[in-house]
Amino acid sequence: MQPEVFCVPIFDKILLYAPLTGVVALINTRAAVALAHAGNDPEALPVNLIELSQAIYAPTQDPSPRVDAPLDPIYLGIIPTRGCNIGCRYCDFAASKNASPDMSAALGRQAVDAYLKLITQAGHTEGQIHFFGGEPFYAPALVRSVVEYATARTAASGMKLRFEATTNGVYGSKLCQWIGDHFDTVILSLDGLPGDHDRHRPALNGRGTFETVARSARIFSQSRAELIVRACVTAESVASMPDFAHWIGVELKPSTVCFETLSLSPLAIEAGFTPPDPHDFARCFDRSDQILRGYGIQTVTSSADLSETRTSFCPVSKDALIVSPDGAVDACYLLEEDWQERGLDMRLGWLKGSDFEIEAQALRRVRGMNAHNRPLCADCLCRFHCAGGCYVHHDTHRPAGQFDDWCVQTRLITVTQLLRRMGQDALAEAWLADLSAWQTAVWRSSDRLSAASQSCVIPAQRSIQT
Repeated sequence: MQPEVFCVPIFDKILLYAPLTGVVALINTRAAVALAHAGNDPEALPVNLIELSQAIYAPTQDPSPRVDAPLDPIYLGIIPTRGCNIGCRYCDFAASKNASPDMSAALGRQAVDAYLKLITQAGHTEGQIHFFGGEPFYAPALVRSVVEYATARTAASGMKLRFEATTNGVYGSKLCQWIGDHFDTVILSLDGLPGDHDRHRPALNGRGTFETVARSARIFSQSRAELIVRACVTAESVASMPDFAHWIGVELKPSTVCFETLSLSPLAIEAGFTPPDPHDFARCFDRSDQILRGYGIQTVTSSADLSETRTSFCPVSKDALIVSPDGAVDACYLLEEDWQERGLDMRLGWLKGSDFEIEAQALRRVRGMNAHNRPLCADCLCRFHCAGGCYVHHDTHRPAGQFDDWCVQTRLITVTQLLRRMGQDALAEAWLADLSAWQTAVWRSSDRLSAASQSCVIPAQRSIQT
């Protein structure tokens, strides 16, 4: 197995990165070549490189997914309804905007019982329940029922449960306050300042929802819940990201702002929306990051979160159990027809009474959906952070180096953040502003240190959006 050590050119220097040991360094080309030739043999190195070599080749634990281990879910996901009370113009979900079966209260309680049984058997004292949609609070009675039941069930046992929800924030202030009092984390969709947000996420009657969502965001900011703001960025809204970041810093108190580029869907195409240019997004992301840091707010994009290493971009392959209103248990919260369109099967089994009936073959299949099995990711320095992205929205069955726009923006942001981590702020900004420099770093067949002595620059080319 190749050591997980990578490098990319930054003008006349080499950025070296070992994600599993957390080592990042800026070295010259001669040092990179010497390290590549020596491998983990310190006797073959100059004295001044021995310490660096020992650091990058230190023993690590590869964040490999489970193989034959017992079922041990990262969390329980509950989809109260696929319905929604607003009319987002780019929404991935094909479900009707305002009509969908709701999960029954009995099924919600059974899901809680089955989950608590599993994690208790595994010896855990903490668990997590996450509500997805549609819009989960379009079925508020079900959410209340599950939260109150789960809280009562764990009160005597000492089990600690976290409640999280992904929501659009379009509901009354009373419900908003209840959510803030009972949830640990709220991921709130807010796509920018009024013009951008209202263009992206109107109400069913076509009117803007910005003022309602901003009110909800302020309530959550003052509550016990951690607020995470999630913004979908399009080609039209990308230039406004820094202004939006400043508004957030002044008006709200989120722990994190998550900027994500648009995933194309039939509705998005019909509305005329397109994803932003990857370099424009990386540049505006970096500017927004600097603004939000000044307010003590973290900025992330899901494919370039350097705070953890992983082999799966999302809960897929991590034993997440996501229960739909009909009792189906899946590894992904997206619609079944979306997986099938990609030739995927995310079905794990069914909820039967107070037990999960999970097929062993299905569990093995889903656990195998990880970065180790994605050819495009094999030699990329982002592979333990991006992990190839969403299986439904991002095709990675291409040879190493044949990157698309998702890959390009991920690589640009990752390199910029690594340079800033070392305090190389001026170098990061200069590199990101220099077309030749960043293209040379991005278009490579391999980032591995072992390729440092070879010519591995691919001619700059326009990527194909997927």
